[in-house]
Formats: sequence, structure tokens, C-alpha cells
Amino acid sequence: MHERIIHINEHRFCSSLSEVELIALLKEPNKLIECVDIPNNRFQTGYFIGLSWLADTGKVLYVTPKLDSSSQQIDYLQMLSESFKHPEILKHGDDLFKIEFDKPSIRINQQQDLITPLIVVYFLQVVQTIVRKGLKKGYYKVENNLYGKVKGKILVSKTLMQNISKSKNLNTVCSFDEYGLNHPENRIIKKALYFLRKYLKISHHKDKGLEAVLNFILPAFEEVDENISINEVKSVKHNPFYPEYAKATELAEIILKRFGYNINFIKENVDIEVPPFWINMPLVFELYVLGKLKDAFGRRDIIFQSGANYGELDFLRTTTGKETVGDSKYKATYKNSYDIDDVRQLSAYARDIGTLKKLSITKSEWGNTLLDCLIIYPDQLAKNHLTENQLLETPIKQFEKFYKVGIRIPEIKSL
Repeated sequence: MHERIIHINEHRFCSSLSEVELIALLKEPNKLIECVDIPNNRFQTGYFIGLSWLADTGKVLYVTPKLDSSSQQIDYLQMLSESFKHPEILKHGDDLFKIEFDKPSIRINQQQDLITPLIVVYFLQVVQTIVRKGLKKGYYKVENNLYGKVKGKILVSKTLMQNISKSKNLNTVCSFDEYGLNHPENRIIKKALYFLRKYLKISHHKDKGLEAVLNFILPAFEEVDENISINEVKSVKHNPFYPEYAKATELAEIILKRFGYNINFIKENVDIEVPPFWINMPLVFELYVLGKLKDAFGRRDIIFQSGANYGELDFLRTTTGKETVGDSKYKATYKNSYDIDDVRQLSAYARDIGTLKKLSITKSEWGNTLLDCLIIYPDQLAKNHLTENQLLETPIKQFEKFYKVGIRIPEIKSL
């Protein structure tokens, strides 16, 4: 680890900065820092992990995922992989991370890179969904030196240079549209896939599951050309009617930008330059829980981020007779206690008319309805799945029909 980098786990206190440096942090908010405590000469990281410059101090903060007293590092990649097995969850990943390409890069060891593996997992899952549905066709520009015919627009200067000057009087260079798989969106995706093929061969994660996904995907792009210019990459337009394509091309551009558009930058066992970034661990946990709920109770009976009249609750179970409002909390408070603000929030959702309208309960019964409320939190002593019996097994005794359940999240066993 480089001397200027302060390495700390999520949700921890750090006393490595001077008072002047702490004051500088107050002036420049940082996503990785939850609060700055000047009287006690410290700051506290939140539940975001990542890499960031600490204002203008010249120092760097590197926050890694460890939950409270856990001695092992949380495997956020496996959490995402498990949740993304449900293709409908992919669309909820917009706020998973942010890379600040506009800020100076930070030199770290390749094994300290938290962001690239996340993008790889996300991108491959999105593209896998596209391949299973079938690649879309589209119009794309083609230039061709045609013999004895004209098509589309004649490129006069190229025709003169390539044909007339060489006495090829029957040839004409033309530009025209063709319809097929070789359009810019598919080409940028394929180019990114080629970058990842090399990355996975040298990556210290060496996730064979990702290589299997890549091997499944690539044959579908056999008719697609991976050659695409930087200008074409930057000008690709996202079609809202194809949300998976919009996300895939967005992630493909991030991948190419991350590696400087040069596949030769991908090398093994070297220090690398990484832009500042953050990863939203509460959302990673939320999507992980959503996947587990769908595994246990089916895709149709679980509504995610159900809109009520006031805000959005995490989970709404619509199973007749088992209607439940649920919330995921990425914190260990619930092992021995509860957070009254969370209880109030969930209680409000359970009584929100916008929530009740989504259930099979008739309007005349709303006044007599008290929905079950459930908080799901991480607990490394719990099971790694959810069952019907578990959900209402542990009541929060101070409140009627309020429950909590822990779920074990994956850990990296050796670092």
C-alpha cells in the first residue's frame, strides 16, 4: 500500500488527519465519509466503499468492505452475481457505483482494484440477458467500392483517388445503410468483451464462472466486427426501448474508458491508475436480499421499490394472506436492538394507501388491516437463504406485527 493511502474498512473511525485536514473535508463532501468529528480529531467512513482523494490534502482514502466485527472481507461480487441471476434485477443497478473520470487517477496495486471486477460482473450479466433474448438488428453505415453499380451516396473524392486515377472507370465508392447485427451498439459491446477476455485471463479474482459466461456470450457476436473508433463509441445513442442495450453500451464505454481504450494497458501484477470511485454497499445488500426473496417466494409475489404515496419501500410481498412490507438494513443494529426511525418509516409504508392499493385486500378492510412489517439485516451467524418460517420467527417485541430476520452474506475466505 502506498504511504499516502489511508486504508480503512467501512463504517469505522479514523484519526489519521490533522485538524486542518479535517476542516478541509468539511468544505468538500466525500461520499466515502459519513461524518467529520473535529473535537475528537477523527472522521468516520459510511457504508460506501471505494477510493477517493481527501479534499486537497494530497492523501487518499481507500475503504474496503468489512461488516462490523467480521474478520473476513465481504464478497460483494458474489452478492451481485447471486442477485443478477434474476434478469429483472439488472435494471435496478443504476446507483450501484460511480467513477469520477474527471478527477486525477490514483495509483494502486491491481489487487486493490474494487471497481473493475464489479463492472465486469454487471456488464457480463447484462450482455448475457441480451444474448438469451437475441441480439437486435439495426441500420449502420457501410462504405464499399462497388463495381458496375451505384448505391446510396457516391463519395466523389474517394472514387477519383481509388478508381478514376487508376483507370477503374466502372468502380464507384459509395456510402449506404445496411440492416443487420453489425451496428455500432453491438460493435462496442463486442470490443468491450474482447477487453474483458484478456482481463479475466490475468485478473487475480480468476472467477471461472465469469469466464463461462463470457464463453457463452462471444459466439452470439460472431457476425459482429469489434473495430469501432473512440468517436463512434462516444456517439452511440441509447435507445430507451431496449433498456438492456442502453445499460450494456453504457457499461461497455466505461470499460473501454477504464482501460484507456487500449487493450495493451491490461497487464498482470502491476500498479495501475484508477479514477476515484465509490460503490454503494447498502444497495448491493438490498439487491442481494431481493434475489433471496425472489428465490424463496417467486418473482411475481415480490415488488421491489414499490411506490407509495410518500416514498418507496424496499419490498412488498403481495401473496394473499401473507402480505408483508419489508426493508433491508445494511447494519448490525438489529442483532440485539432496533432503530426507531426505521420502525417509524416502515410503519408509515404499511399504512400508506398507495401500498394498500397494490394488495388484494379490499378497500373496506383497510381500516382493520395491520400488515406484517419485516426488517432484513446482515448476520453472519444466520442462514444464507430465506424461508417462510424464518420471516416471522423473531418479533421486535415492542411493536405489534413487527419482525426482523438476519441473512448471511458471502465472505472472501482468504485474502
